[in-house]
Amino acid sequence: MPELFDAVVIGGGPAGATAALCLARRGATVCFYEGDAAERCGETLPPEINPLLRELGIFDEFLSLGAIATPGIVTSWGTAEPYAQDFIRNPHGCGWHIHRGRFDEMLCRLAADAGAVRRGGKVDPSSISAGLIVDAAGRGGARDTDDKLVALVLRSSGGDADSRATIEAVPDGWWYSAPLPDGEMVAMFFTDPEIYARDGIVPEEQLRHAPLARARLCAAEVRSSRTVAVSSSCRREIARPGWIAVGDSAASYDPLSGRGIFQAMRYAQLVGACERAEYAAMVRAEYDSYVGQRRRYYAMETRWQDRPFWPRRIS
Repeated sequence: MPELFDAVVIGGGPAGATAALCLARRGATVCFYEGDAAERCGETLPPEINPLLRELGIFDEFLSLGAIATPGIVTSWGTAEPYAQDFIRNPHGCGWHIHRGRFDEMLCRLAADAGAVRRGGKVDPSSISAGLIVDAAGRGGARDTDDKLVALVLRSSGGDADSRATIEAVPDGWWYSAPLPDGEMVAMFFTDPEIYARDGIVPEEQLRHAPLARARLCAAEVRSSRTVAVSSSCRREIARPGWIAVGDSAASYDPLSGRGIFQAMRYAQLVGACERAEYAAMVRAEYDSYVGQRRRYYAMETRWQDRPFWPRRIS
């Protein structure tokens, strides 16, 4: 006989763990599957995460992770002169640089503490039955895709006295860099998959145009590198009777937005707390609004319109 639960959550990232936590707190019997372990990059969380963490009652737990408070972002986009976006006027306070593995583990542990059954690996459909399947397994299903990017991820030893993230546009893409807990640094170069397939990525060449990221990496030893694919896309079917998508499974965002984890947790919090049709309409409407904002932001960078990366982002 299969085990019976009110809900089964597939995925143990921020979306899946938050959905399991909230459902269990509402009295549902929940089982969540974390899936295969994957290396996670460092993340920058926006100030809007603070009221959400407090609403979930986990802000003190979050502070114990040793995240780095950040007062803003330094950007070089549309101009070679960097400019600062300070969070000092943000009513929600500072942003945070986190160790992603610790953050995910905290959410999974709290979900289990709330009564959700925590399991690794993948779901065996023959061994379990539930009235609701929560799909938090990442980008999947039939999707409307607005854009695709490939990212080269570099992790290095040696921190930085400046706790702000940096974003820099360069001829073939853009760089993000930020300090991580434990004295490390992460730098990520985002470019077009076709450019990557044709030319590859030579970090030294791309760093020539990125003085902020170059300054952070030049004095540090690069410990690891890898490439990851990211997309801006929305699932065509977001919810139906007995099934609902959350996090990247529902809608995935360009890392430039800096709102991926926040949106994932906010959507997950609503699972079981609002009508599915209302939830699906909200996710789609917010994604469509984001696409327009994203294209307008990419259009602000006009220095390299003769290079393929930039015109493709707004066409």
